[in-house]
Amino acid sequence: MTGQTLHKRRRAMEPLPSRKKHALLVACFLTVILAGGYFLTSSVGNENDATVKGTVSVAPMPLPPSFETLGGDTEALPDLLAGDVPVNVNPTEIVKPQIDALGNPVGNPTNATSSPATLPVVTNSQSAAISSGPRTITIDGAPIDGSGSALVPAPISGLTKISPYGRVPAISATGMTPLSAYKRPTPALSGKRPVSIIIGGLGVNRGLTQQAINELPADVTLAFAAHAPGLQNMINQARAKGHEVLIELPMESGDFNPSEPGADRALKANNAAANMRNLDWLLSRSQGYFGVTNYNGDLFLTRADVAAPILDKLAQSGLGFVFDGSVSAPSLSALSTSARLPFARGYNLIDPQQETSIIQSELSRLAAQAQNSGGTIGVGFAYPETIAAVKNWASELNSQGLVLAPASSALR
Repeated sequence: MTGQTLHKRRRAMEPLPSRKKHALLVACFLTVILAGGYFLTSSVGNENDATVKGTVSVAPMPLPPSFETLGGDTEALPDLLAGDVPVNVNPTEIVKPQIDALGNPVGNPTNATSSPATLPVVTNSQSAAISSGPRTITIDGAPIDGSGSALVPAPISGLTKISPYGRVPAISATGMTPLSAYKRPTPALSGKRPVSIIIGGLGVNRGLTQQAINELPADVTLAFAAHAPGLQNMINQARAKGHEVLIELPMESGDFNPSEPGADRALKANNAAANMRNLDWLLSRSQGYFGVTNYNGDLFLTRADVAAPILDKLAQSGLGFVFDGSVSAPSLSALSTSARLPFARGYNLIDPQQETSIIQSELSRLAAQAQNSGGTIGVGFAYPETIAAVKNWASELNSQGLVLAPASSALR
């Protein structure tokens, strides 16, 4: 190539940046940031900001009553299989068919189901095996403590249903009612006239309650306040001693005291909507009673329009109603008949005053009335004088041509 100068340029390697230099720059940057943060904190912050300057009292969460917990021993636990497994059927031997996602049987259709294994039918005398509550050890069907009066422990399976407050009495699928299942069998009359005694107000005073349960004859009917704590345990003890049981429904009276225990659940003359809810609450407190009785009620029981729905619900629950006769309620018998509710009326209060002589006089009047008519009921309270007087009076009935009978025998 003439006249031209050929320049050749050779590629030279550029030096890479120094790693030490970059590392030093990063370290300097972080140092500046940290120093700036420390300076701002020292100059602007206050070291006393995190100091505890006082306390705040926080009330502990209230615990539920022991009888509403699984650890409580005073309430029957719910029957978790009720409505899903028939009575007297072993749930472990019910085999359900295998089905696919579309609901079609999988495998041999003829073997898809098997008949549930039916257990032997349990009679009243054997129903302790399906009931909760204290067990009575027996030999050849007789209690080992020598008493033959113990009633079947409650609850009996199939005699309850769910309410907003728990299980309440109900007629079973076979037609058995709590009245027929929990009442005490009527003793043989042998030509004698029956007379009945109800001792009420139990559960409020534990000592007098135990005295009534343990000392009174088994044919004396016991009535418990529905709001009493540990109600189921006391009913279990009463039935183990042979006593049939009522629960008392508090009802509005002329001298109604809203601060009295149980008054917040009372059945009132001008609150029909709340009455049905309160009745569910009262009936859910325990199981094992054959019926109910009134506590006061001279205002409520004279209002047929508000009393009738309560009586209807009691009839639908398979219970009986024993009116103590302490207040005027002339339409109550007709209302009960209309509702097809088994009903009985007390003849008189045997202890209008807490004096032994007066109680003995009233018991004599009761015996005279019973000699002329059947189904006579005297009603008293858990006073020491009443318990002692009834105990002595009952021991002399045979010589008067009378026999002590449970109050349920007077229901019509």
